[in-house]
Amino acid sequence: MSHPNSPHVTSKYLSNFQGKTVRVIGKVGQKQGTSVLLYTTDNGQIWVDRSKNLQKDYTSPIVEILGTYQNNSLTEIEFLDLSENFDFELYNQMVDLSYQLKDIFF
Repeated sequence: MSHPNSPHVTSKYLSNFQGKTVRVIGKVGQKQGTSVLLYTTDNGQIWVDRSKNLQKDYTSPIVEILGTYQNNSLTEIEFLDLSENFDFELYNQMVDLSYQLKDIFF
């Protein structure tokens, strides 16, 4: 995926990134038009606008979304299918640690 400097976030950190490109991991939920509801690793929910990336379907129920966060939703730029065995708890710990050690991660 491009945008190597985009931070990994969970729903509790999203409000800090208005207008920024971020990475969010979660479980794919219901579809509504060109949007998909994503259940984040920390039990949050966010709508993902896929209108610019409809040519590719998710092949896994667990995905990483690279997108721009704006007005409580993500506009998808790219996605990565992940293993159904992806460890949400370990990921949440990594994200929390990255915010505790901002000087190293950001």
